[in-house]
Amino acid sequence: MNLRGVGDRWLADELVAGVTFAHHQPVLIADGIHRGQRGIIVLLVALTPEPRYLVRLADAREIQLGQSALHPAA
Repeated sequence: MNLRGVGDRWLADELVAGVTFAHHQPVLIADGIHRGQRGIIVLLVALTPEPRYLVRLADAREIQLGQSALHPAA
């Protein structure tokens, strides 16, 4: 029986319902004090009330942001 959790499945690139962004995916921050900055998705940290991610910015700082504050980077 497979008892892996959602985070493990996400890290293994399995689809998780409601989760838009993948591990290491480049993103553009669309809301908040970091608006306009680019980052990389490091970790899925929560699913509710919306998916929340740890995002590493270009200057190596890491911040947590909700999915609604992010867009895929071109």
